[in-house]
Amino acid sequence: MDQKRGILFDLDGVFYVSNQAIDGGQKLIDSLRNKSIPFRFLTNTTTKTRGQLTQELNNRGLIVREKEIISAGQAGVTHLRKCGSPPCYLLISDELKEDYSEFDCSDQKPEYVVVGDRGHDWIYDDMNEAFRYMMDGAELLALHKGKYFQVRDGLDLDIGAIVTGLEYATGKQAITLGKPNKEFFQAALDDIGCSSTDVIMVGDDLINDIGGAQRTGMKGVLVRTGKFRKSDLSHSDVKPDFIIESINELEDILSLL
Repeated sequence: MDQKRGILFDLDGVFYVSNQAIDGGQKLIDSLRNKSIPFRFLTNTTTKTRGQLTQELNNRGLIVREKEIISAGQAGVTHLRKCGSPPCYLLISDELKEDYSEFDCSDQKPEYVVVGDRGHDWIYDDMNEAFRYMMDGAELLALHKGKYFQVRDGLDLDIGAIVTGLEYATGKQAITLGKPNKEFFQAALDDIGCSSTDVIMVGDDLINDIGGAQRTGMKGVLVRTGKFRKSDLSHSDVKPDFIIESINELEDILSLL
């Protein structure tokens, strides 16, 4: 593989599932570093700040640097800054709120409702408050719109259902960041200094990872770990360029991409 080319990776479902590392992750990272192949981890996970996520990955044996992670949570901060740092109502995890401390979140009339991952902390009152703010003029900023994700005992519902519910109730369309947003992928390409035709995306999500990458001009490699379901392939127009069992097999096909 030409050293001017690069790789983007999803994290959850590719390098770990439910805090359990998938075999071969660190070996692959070490190999890419030794070959000076640029890479970034592109994640919709918004439960943690990039620093916290980096520490968690390091604790699992994945030696990752904070600058190598591009997260949907980070994209939300960037977007709000571009909008002039308006007052917000935050429906995100307590951990991620650290990154949003620069914004006024005490205003009684927020201009943006920001929705991200909150695990099992969702309650009706929070969603109803968001609904009322939106009906009173606030815009909806969704850090991503994922459908579901893999945990140890099966699939868990993601925030896409909540975002869609708020859109339906208010008649407003959310501003959606994260994958499969083309601008999100482009930010990663700019970060590693590569054009889309020289980069591949490796992920377990057929729509967000593979479809989003292909619409940006990249090739997509789907792994059979994480949320992968064989039935997804027959129910979608998205066709991966390659399908591999896990990241263990990635280096075997790099010369073909």
